[in-house]
Amino acid sequence: MTQFKTCAGTCIVTSRCSKGFTLIEVLIAMTLLGVMVVLLFSSLRIAAQSWNAGENKIARVNQKAVVYQFFKRHLTTIRPLPVLNIDQNNPEALQVFQGYPQSLRFVAALPASSARKGLQVFTIAPNPNHASTLMVSLVPYRLTEVDQNQPPDRPEVLLEDVAKLQFAYFGKTEDVAEPQWREEWTLADRLPLLIKVAIALKDGSYWPDMIFATKITQSANAETVEGDNALANDAVADTP
Repeated sequence: MTQFKTCAGTCIVTSRCSKGFTLIEVLIAMTLLGVMVVLLFSSLRIAAQSWNAGENKIARVNQKAVVYQFFKRHLTTIRPLPVLNIDQNNPEALQVFQGYPQSLRFVAALPASSARKGLQVFTIAPNPNHASTLMVSLVPYRLTEVDQNQPPDRPEVLLEDVAKLQFAYFGKTEDVAEPQWREEWTLADRLPLLIKVAIALKDGSYWPDMIFATKITQSANAETVEGDNALANDAVADTP
């Protein structure tokens, strides 16, 4: 800083040079820098949390879509086939389809792109050692010599962290009876018209009930099939 002083017609110039910041200025600068760093890391943390929350939500939606498509693809193509005996030829009276409140067994075909060929027996049930894990196992409907000599495949995980699993079956148990929802379906002469799958996860996320219509039944004629389909449509409309 330069100061000019005038005295008796003479000009005296004095210079005072500042040699650094004061302690207060340094403290203020450090405080501002610390606040900026905190704000920066807070913004990064919030952004990371938002990103993770978005990814988790997408993962949950994808998980629901995968499970829904699995049930839709296979439950709508169930075949009303009987259990084969040891010779794999003569059918027994018992249906492969066995529906219970927390387990389901049925016959259906896998997509053409699958490594497995032919009809498969699906068994969907909770893991006996870990009830919150839903498993699915596949066994060829008609075992070949190669299949009989090989150990069965291990069940695959369909869904984890399941808090509740409930199957229900809509149909007529007798030709003269009105169709209704039942907790079990083990009839040997017919399949249910509808199958409902109710799932609840431990995280409490919303999971709507899934209802699927079986396309092939053992109805006697085309009239019965059309009538059954109409009843099934009414049942879907009335289901909350």
